Amino acid sequence: MRAFMLIPLAVCIYEIASLILPLKLPLWPRLLAGLLLLSGLAKSLLYKPTPEGFEIYELPYGVALWFAVVFNFVVVSFFLLLAKDAIWILWKIFTRESFPDYYAALFVFSLSLCATLYGTYEALKLPPVARHEVAIKGLGKDFDGMKIAMLVDIHTDELTNHNAVKKIVDRTNALNPDLILMPGDFVDGTVKARSHDLEPIRDLKAKHGVFGVTGNHEYYFDFNGWMKELEEFGVKLLNNENVVISSGDSRLTLAGLPDRTGGMMGKTAHNIDEALKDIPDDVPVILMDHQPGAARENAKHNIALQVSGHTHGGQIPIMYSLVKKINNGFVRGWYDIEEMKLYVSPGTSQWNGFACRLFDPSEITLFTLRCD
Repeated sequence: MRAFMLIPLAVCIYEIASLILPLKLPLWPRLLAGLLLLSGLAKSLLYKPTPEGFEIYELPYGVALWFAVVFNFVVVSFFLLLAKDAIWILWKIFTRESFPDYYAALFVFSLSLCATLYGTYEALKLPPVARHEVAIKGLGKDFDGMKIAMLVDIHTDELTNHNAVKKIVDRTNALNPDLILMPGDFVDGTVKARSHDLEPIRDLKAKHGVFGVTGNHEYYFDFNGWMKELEEFGVKLLNNENVVISSGDSRLTLAGLPDRTGGMMGKTAHNIDEALKDIPDDVPVILMDHQPGAARENAKHNIALQVSGHTHGGQIPIMYSLVKKINNGFVRGWYDIEEMKLYVSPGTSQWNGFACRLFDPSEITLFTLRCD
């Protein structure tokens, strides 16, 4: 907990020294700028670790938006300041001229502000529809043209509130999908605080139903309460389970894995063998697994298509490589793994831990299945 508080303080001191002081402002604007940076970093103190995950202090929309914007600025400017200071070191080594500290800091400040405002807008706007046709080996002719909508990483919170979720639901229903998949991270907050905001998913409509699996964030906030609430909202959770969907003479198996976080927190562990138990022979399988990291292992089990989220597409360019490494090389879009296709969604909304997207738009994903 002490490190949890010291890290933001160290970042703030670094940014004051590298960004605020070189601007050569009078004392009171410097003090004000320092307080603004601290107000953004104070966001990290809103999360209180508990034995079962986190407790979060709920905020009004305007206050939450303020924290998000300032925190986004702190993160974006931090990476840019590291680049600036690396150039400063090289400048000192290879030249005898004085470094233009003022102009460099002013450039970083201006670029960070523009990137922050755009990135916050991109994170909070209604996601567009990303359409994909996918050929499924062994798909029955009655499923050719089947439309599957996917919503993942909604992260319902103060910013992705009731109105935002309702707009997502309305846009999804307008696609007239045959099946809706929701592979995890529905919420950030307790049932008491966030149930009203997530409730619009009750209105999702699809001929073959709405199915989901848990994401890691479900285990951080009132897990048992959310499992009951999601079932009440009409989401059939597949917990190392599978169901067979039929249309005419054609059949399709849908399987789901609980997030790996569950096993680490004393809940049902991720078990691919159990999830595929008793599946019919020669029936193609679509698998939901919130995190894409196990895709290579999953591909050994004769799965046609795996759909995942979790990565948020990397969110900003400088984080892309790190997110890719953490997730075994998978971060966004399509991957072919042996005979299995993997699609990693960038997510349908934002995560309030860092509500920023730069060149990484969110999406409502719509798959159209085709016979291979």
